Amino acid sequence: MTNNISPVTLDNASSTTQLELEKTTPLSISQCTPAFTGYIEQYVAPSELAFSPLFTNATAIIEKYLKLPVPLLLVNSRYWLNAQQVLKEVIPNDLPVDYLLSYNQESLFGRASLNADDTLHLSQGLLNTFNNGALVLNISPLLVESNLWFKLKSVLQRGYLLASDAVNADKSKQALPDLQSQPINIKLILVASRAQLEELIQIDPEYTQISSLFCELASQVPVNQTSINTVIHYCQHLAAQLGLTPLNDKALQIILNALSIECQHQQQLLFDLEFIEQTIRYANLFTENKRVTEDDLSAYFDEINEAQSLARKYSEQSVIEGQVNLQLTGEKIGQINGLSVVELLGYPCEFGEVFRISASDMIGDGEIIDVERKVELAGNIHAKSTHIVQGYLNHFFSHISAFPYSCNLVFEQSYQESDGDSASLAILLAVSSCYAKCAVKQDVFVTGSLDQHGNVLPIGGINQKIESVSRLFELGLLTDPVTIVMPKANMLNLTLNKYSLALIEEGKLLIHAINHCHQAFPILLNKSFEQIIKTINCRIELANKEEMEESSIGLFSRLKHSIFH
Repeated sequence: MTNNISPVTLDNASSTTQLELEKTTPLSISQCTPAFTGYIEQYVAPSELAFSPLFTNATAIIEKYLKLPVPLLLVNSRYWLNAQQVLKEVIPNDLPVDYLLSYNQESLFGRASLNADDTLHLSQGLLNTFNNGALVLNISPLLVESNLWFKLKSVLQRGYLLASDAVNADKSKQALPDLQSQPINIKLILVASRAQLEELIQIDPEYTQISSLFCELASQVPVNQTSINTVIHYCQHLAAQLGLTPLNDKALQIILNALSIECQHQQQLLFDLEFIEQTIRYANLFTENKRVTEDDLSAYFDEINEAQSLARKYSEQSVIEGQVNLQLTGEKIGQINGLSVVELLGYPCEFGEVFRISASDMIGDGEIIDVERKVELAGNIHAKSTHIVQGYLNHFFSHISAFPYSCNLVFEQSYQESDGDSASLAILLAVSSCYAKCAVKQDVFVTGSLDQHGNVLPIGGINQKIESVSRLFELGLLTDPVTIVMPKANMLNLTLNKYSLALIEEGKLLIHAINHCHQAFPILLNKSFEQIIKTINCRIELANKEEMEESSIGLFSRLKHSIFH
């Protein structure tokens, strides 16, 4: 045993010295919210309202599909209205086409009925009506009634209809006509999300037997002057349709911010025409002068958020009443405040929560005993992250034949299943604090994933997590400045609400973005990572020395007893 850190440990510690000396500074407001002012100032209204230029690849596929003898096109799109508008722009005006969100067997294949003279009458469906044209269908009815899909598939494969496909044809006692002489040459375009396409594969694994093409309409578009011009033009177009005065720059800024928040990305915008229309229509209800302002839009978003806040308020009430134990001031060994995101089935939105992670050490072999995993309250990703932390920390003690401590890790007051690796950084800090007997600041909140080299990796729900800390100020549980440590890679995802931005401006919310876990140690433990490793080594050496002394005393006592007795 040696009192010095091994060369391996020194090499690893020195490799991050530069990172530790690189002091992280709190993020500014401009780094925590998207910037659209410049784009709005440079806005030039396009000559016409067109969405297809935002989806050049999909547009090219659609154009070629219309020229090829391919009967089926699958359009992957989360939003029906988006797909409908793009297809309307691309499909030539002289091609007969219909767009169907809802349909059934009768509307597609027709109905068989008896005339007054007992002769059979077949009314035509849309497949006949738009023969040599195109039908654009939302895929949902096909998934609800899978038999309808198999009938459509058969028509596309055969190239003609069967009279038996019509509604009530199976009940007719009359001979059904042969329709082979009436070929069906139709372009069928199915609009579906990825989840719906997966469901189609489960219903019919051989759906690819039909010659088909595939294209995608992204649900979000990159922020550039073209996309901003398109969104603004659409907003002003809707305002004109509703008889409103044109939206001013501040109102447009709020709409663009909302689209960015939905993506949780500063360089991406949600492209959902229905969302934009609903926003302007709802905000119009707050004004009586046909002028939608930034205040009206803010009132709309505040009202919507309030309507979806019941579960979050129950969570906050438990903190106010002390049912959830949080320590927000002072210092404590082996305890740290982590950040999580709560997802509830059937609930339209997610929200962040602060939770407590605690670690306690014992004689052992270097294992981090993950209580959540042992009682099956945590998933595989969580278990993987804990093993990564254990391996990373134990690597710095490879010079010791047997690391003498283990650590019991608990997510306090966790009563439901959870998963994810966003607590990796917090676990590392809690365990290191426990082994080194060095206290952690309790006014600091941590989130971040780790790889086995200590790099801090991006996580999900960063805005909800930060806003969960902001709400502690609203609830009166915090008054002094607090610190949040997050992955630097998540800076592009910061689209914080106005209350969080106000706290940043007041200097009460200090957000530090880091690349490597070593940068977090001075912020939370007031010591560098190298100092923490040395402290743990000293503790191990002291324990070994005491053990050797006890062994020596025991041996001397036995020798003395054997000599004199």
